[in-house]
Amino acid sequence: MRKTCALNKLVCKFTFMDGTKREWIESHLSWVIFNAECTFGKSKVRIEASYFIPDDKPECIIDVSTEVGEHIAKLFTGIMIREFGEEGFAVERITK
Repeated sequence: MRKTCALNKLVCKFTFMDGTKREWIESHLSWVIFNAECTFGKSKVRIEASYFIPDDKPECIIDVSTEVGEHIAKLFTGIMIREFGEEGFAVERITK
């Protein structure tokens, strides 16, 4: 499932090292979304979660304007710290 973020939302933008594959980002985000479904239920995740992974950049944008989105971003950040270390990726909160 590929979803996009709506305008005027608080988002977290994750930026990865050049060469990081979109498929790798998607597979890790899929696990995090599954976890959110276990925590909040599929219906709530389907309604509240949104993200965007561009085809041409090693990035991921997660809408954090909801409780579900915040949960997803926190879990994703934890996994990225474990995978890449504190300095191996960047994450910033921005208003889109």
